[in-house]
Amino acid sequence: MTSLLRRAAAAALLVLAVAASAGCSSDDDGPDEPASSTPSPSPTTSPTPADRATTDATTTDGTTTDGATTGQPALPALVIRPGAIGDARVGMTRDEWSATGLFADGAAICEGELIHWRDDPDGTGLRVLTDEDATITQLWATRPGPVTDHGDLQVGSTYADLVAAFPTVTDPVDDGFDQSSVYPPGEEDGLPYLAFLLDAPAEDVAADTPIAAIAATGGEPAYFQFDC
Repeated sequence: MTSLLRRAAAAALLVLAVAASAGCSSDDDGPDEPASSTPSPSPTTSPTPADRATTDATTTDGTTTDGATTGQPALPALVIRPGAIGDARVGMTRDEWSATGLFADGAAICEGELIHWRDDPDGTGLRVLTDEDATITQLWATRPGPVTDHGDLQVGSTYADLVAAFPTVTDPVDDGFDQSSVYPPGEEDGLPYLAFLLDAPAEDVAADTPIAAIAATGGEPAYFQFDC
């Protein structure tokens, strides 16, 4: 009898030991984690300085090279020469400039002006001055577009570009409104038939100082800051 009781107790202990071992194994392993379905973020790139670079040069459709609209009509393609811009030249009488169709009566900016460029009635990029008989005395470009026949200079070109094209250009002299002017001497008589307005006072002009206006004259200094 005692022997049977001992065997039954031993069997019960064996069952309990097996059950406890199975329970520990289950707790240690734990359930399998499901695979993540979240994709890894894609790498991103930033534009380089070269990608972001733009210029202010105006194209023929009135936009800049970065696609921005200037808000002003594009100027016609004109060549600036000593004493002339395009087919207009200093010294033209009313009969002569009327025949070109380039000008119309009426002031662009100042009441004293007698005529204006048809392609720029508000005078935002092209100006014309005359005497009291409407004979042309000076012609100006004040926006990019028209270029000089020598050196391909235009409004926005730099003083370094100007000196490279005209090494004998005069030294800058103050011309009012924190600007200064220079003149390439005429080849034949040394008189100024071209004039350049620089966007800095004379003492501050540097290689990168931009050209603010270009004038074609009849041999006298340009009246860049003339009083209306």
